[in-house]
Amino acid sequence: MSRRPASTTATYTVREVSDVAPSGWDGWLRNSPGGGHVLQSYAWGEFKRRFGWRPLRLVLERNGEVAGAGQFLAYNTMPVPGFLMYCSKGPWLPWKDEEAVRAFFSGVADVAGRAGAHTLKIEPEVQGRSVDVKALLEEIGFHEARYALNFDTTVTVDLSPPEEELLAKMRKSTRYGVRKAAREGVEVVEPEDFEGAWEMFYGWMEDTAERKSGFTIRRPRGYLHDMMRTMHDAGQGHLFLAVHERTPLAGVFVFTFGEKYWFMHGASSTEKRSYNPNHLLQWEVMRWARQRGIRYYDMVGIPKPEDRNEDDPYYGVYRFKIGFGGEVTDFLGCLDLPIKKSRAEAWYRLEPAYYRLYYKLKGNVFY
Repeated sequence: MSRRPASTTATYTVREVSDVAPSGWDGWLRNSPGGGHVLQSYAWGEFKRRFGWRPLRLVLERNGEVAGAGQFLAYNTMPVPGFLMYCSKGPWLPWKDEEAVRAFFSGVADVAGRAGAHTLKIEPEVQGRSVDVKALLEEIGFHEARYALNFDTTVTVDLSPPEEELLAKMRKSTRYGVRKAAREGVEVVEPEDFEGAWEMFYGWMEDTAERKSGFTIRRPRGYLHDMMRTMHDAGQGHLFLAVHERTPLAGVFVFTFGEKYWFMHGASSTEKRSYNPNHLLQWEVMRWARQRGIRYYDMVGIPKPEDRNEDDPYYGVYRFKIGFGGEVTDFLGCLDLPIKKSRAEAWYRLEPAYYRLYYKLKGNVFY
């Protein structure tokens, strides 16, 4: 059922909701300023529930209408008593409205206190140059988190221009790769047999990790399978393959939500690499997304400026992504708000060891 309002101002009310249907929550999120993120979706929250994270969904209301939303995942951090509440890639608020932002986090703090949380962790997709928002969050009490749990620097491609313009914005070598693959007869498909395609795709991921220095698969096989399958079944995950004469050559798994999609995982075989299947794969998925009304492509993660050199294992990934003509975007990053000071300080001190022990015991990253 819906809970009583967590906080109310003259203009805004913050409410925790627990009886909302998946479509209802996702609708609120899509209609929030900025359009939301797939890691804030109902399906993602329920997937993470399997691993001990309890979704808490809060809405910011103005005159009875939802004006913003945030899904927090609560995790018991014993031996530090209490919970961490993590809002992955959120919340989604009218960030230029100071009253709205203050009202939302006042309400979240009330919910956090009742839930026994000691720390709030957020990842607002607010651009790093938004100094006013950063200053406001610091006034509220947020500080930079010890770790960036998700990439806060990415490449985004605006898909709204005509196809000819999108191709023209690509680097010459990227555009050549797209056209060469098409000339060679490479095709891109979304296979009907998800399980069979996934097994092959995961095999490529393992091979890629073995071939390339610095590349690791940090999630266990079962987690990756269940994550991709869950989001696929929810209509928010899609696996595409580049195929030549019935031989699969490369694959990409993307998330979709609202008017956006995200490049989550990519891998390829060693066959016919000179055909540039990965270039055509990216382009055809862009075209697929455009046909479905998706306007933005987030290529998810590139090295920070100081790491963009050939010594970084992801430098090649950066070069590949930047070739598609997108813009480099920096977000504020991961921020923490202590709710119960002594416990929050204890968690901050323990956090590195906790993450290491969690990975050692479960073979998975904590978040």
